[in-house]
Amino acid sequence: MFVVIVDIVVKREFVEDFREAILRQGKNSRDLEKGCLGFDILQDPEDPARFTLYEVYTDAATFHDVHRATAHFQEYASTTAPWVESKSMRALHKLWPAS
Repeated sequence: MFVVIVDIVVKREFVEDFREAILRQGKNSRDLEKGCLGFDILQDPEDPARFTLYEVYTDAATFHDVHRATAHFQEYASTTAPWVESKSMRALHKLWPAS
């Protein structure tokens, strides 16, 4: 399995808008993408402008070639880009547990 951890810092004035958009994105990814096995959305309770995504896909190609090409991802990315102060991503392979 292929895991992506994304840390996002949102401009303070867009925190609520971003929260709505990322919740919709997570739901769409889980509901509409066969290869998306998990999409956890975390928000820092001490700094609400900090979000972390923990996404699980069947493999790297599913993330890069399928997930990122979907209409819902494209809409999310273009809508939220101006709201984001910084973003970093780590790609990992899940070893255990297998499911």
